[in-house]
Amino acid sequence: MWSWRIMDRAPRDGRWIIAINRREPDRRAVIRWDPRNSSDSEPWRVASCDHGYASDAFTDWMPFPPWPAQGEHADAGQSEIQAALGGETVPTGL
Repeated sequence: MWSWRIMDRAPRDGRWIIAINRREPDRRAVIRWDPRNSSDSEPWRVASCDHGYASDAFTDWMPFPPWPAQGEHADAGQSEIQAALGGETVPTGL
């Protein structure tokens, strides 16, 4: 079972996670801590753009669930997400 976790314990190693926006709690974002910008005032990066967010911009997070294997098409969805993230891989099995 996947449950929300407090942001204080979010990974800061560059992996993509799902987060709840503090100002808009009904919105979710795919974000990652950018180690290159950890001293920046906006170290959280959003997958859909290069915009950064402050450390306190999100309230809770969760990892991506494992990617379901479905035969020969198992990697097709992963490739689409990978392309949308600029070639980076979505973490699986966390």
